Amino acid sequence: MARHSLVAYRDDEPGAAAVPSFEGEDWRRYVPIRAPDTIAVGERLPPGAAAVLINRSHTHTDLYLPIDAGEKRLHDAIDGVRTVGQLAEGHGGQGGLAAAGRFFQRLGWYDQVVFDASASMSGVLPPG
Repeated sequence: MARHSLVAYRDDEPGAAAVPSFEGEDWRRYVPIRAPDTIAVGERLPPGAAAVLINRSHTHTDLYLPIDAGEKRLHDAIDGVRTVGQLAEGHGGQGGLAAAGRFFQRLGWYDQVVFDASASMSGVLPPG
């Protein structure tokens, strides 16, 4: 890959992480925000996929993310307000929470979402 999106952040707080980490439990407080150029394609899907996510701002058309039905429900529920933990509550127990965390991390890797991690830094959950 020769091109990748960049999200800038302020570095006013000493010790603040530049990249959201999915180690520990802070990631549960991240608020995912969909990339505006992402589309979910539901036609001509690979086996087992409920949709394929494509960020139309990528110049390389081979950068896409097949997702299954459970992941599609999580992706469809992203509203820019609820945290990953809140979105994952109905994903099925602790194993479901871990699976949801891995899915949201993949969404970040594929430039499908950005995360507002400010609540995880303050230790306070946003309302909701």
